[in-house]
Amino acid sequence: MRSIVLLAQAGLLACLLAAPVTSRAFERSDGVTVQCEVTRDGESRVAGEVWLGHGDLGDRHPELGGAAAVVRPGADGWPVIFFDSVVFRAMLARDPHMSDFIFYHECAHAQDVQRDEIEANCEAYLTLDALGFLTPERLDALAITHRKMLRLPSRYGGSGEVFWDRTLACVKQRRDAAVLN
Repeated sequence: MRSIVLLAQAGLLACLLAAPVTSRAFERSDGVTVQCEVTRDGESRVAGEVWLGHGDLGDRHPELGGAAAVVRPGADGWPVIFFDSVVFRAMLARDPHMSDFIFYHECAHAQDVQRDEIEANCEAYLTLDALGFLTPERLDALAITHRKMLRLPSRYGGSGEVFWDRTLACVKQRRDAAVLN
């Protein structure tokens, strides 16, 4: 069974790496296009983007494993952000604030591959706050969206409630540390 899972994971990675990488800019909910700038060993590049899936809402792209977006190393070792087009299309219609949050969450992973899910969420929160995006209404909407995720993998804290609470704790810790410095 373990070898079947490993073969499936290897197949997933091969499919993702074979997808055409573009470096088009991400369009935020405010219409501004942005790119995810990544610096490693003194060299800066823009993380590539690949948009997968063009079907109906129920037609989730299997390479993403149920996620709205993931970061994987490209053929050259630099990060590529893979987005589920179907999910984002629906999200923009329903919760446009979440698409921005997810972009900055994935960009945080691309910029530092050691960041876990809580730290990437924390970085996305801080980035959007610095940009002036986190109005009280958007903060409430982000909290509601996160908290309604009932079951999540342990790397997210197990539930949306825990995921959001840990995100807010990280934000507080980072802000407190900034005040001390």
